Order: sequence, then structure tokens, then C-alpha cells
Amino acid sequence: MRDTIIALAKLHNVAINGDHLEFDINTRNFQITENFKLHEFLTKNKRDTFTRINIDIIIEVQNLRTAFGSGVGISSSYRSPAYNRSMNGATSSEHIKGNALDTYPINGKIAAWKKVVRENKKTGGRGFYKTFVHIDTGRTRTWNG
Repeated sequence: MRDTIIALAKLHNVAINGDHLEFDINTRNFQITENFKLHEFLTKNKRDTFTRINIDIIIEVQNLRTAFGSGVGISSSYRSPAYNRSMNGATSSEHIKGNALDTYPINGKIAAWKKVVRENKKTGGRGFYKTFVHIDTGRTRTWNG
């Protein structure tokens, strides 16, 4: 899947910086995986839409979505340091590095989504909140928020 994402990014002139894709609201939207379009990974910051997202977190959310068998939304992705401060995010947040996503089940079945993440995500961060699940590619840890 990594090679396909990189090939599609190159085809659509998306910048690749190491393990990350870099784009903004003006970048053409296209299908990046089976179930996700590129713009679903855009920052939610409306003032500065520059987004940096780790290819591995794209692969991970696609694999989790496949295991879930139903739509998954992204409520938070890349955050600039200033935007992260405005959201009261952790100063060392993986969102700042482009390595994290806050996700939720489009069908509203949060307990089922949490179960899929618990059973299928064995590395990186897993944060379980009332209405969403945080996933990241950082060090392995689990918490409840």
C-alpha cells in the first residue's frame, strides 16, 4: 500500500518529505487509499491549511477501517504548533509531527470502533475518548481520555 500511496502522490504532484506527504487545501483531492481521499487528512485549521501527514498513519487508518467494515471519519490530523496550542493540545503531540489522527465511526458505533482499534493496533499510540479514538505512530502506549 505504501508504494501505491507514494505513486499516487507523485502522480498528483503532492510533495513527499521523508515518510510524510505535504499538501494544502489547494492540492487536488483524489482517492489515496481504498476508502480515503487525500483531503480527509487535511488539517482542520482554516487559517493555515498546510498539512504534513505520515504515510504510515494513512496505511494504519485504512487497515483499521477495513477491519471495522464501516466508514471512519477524521476529526483531527496535522496541527501546526500554534494551532495545537489553540486546541490545548499536548506540547509533544504527535499531531504536530503529522503522525496522529483523531478518528470516529461514521455509523456512531464508538464501542465497536474502540474494540477494532484495541484488537488490531498493537504499536504506536492509542487514546480512547468518549466520542473518538486517537491513533498515532509514536511510541507504544494506551490511555483513556
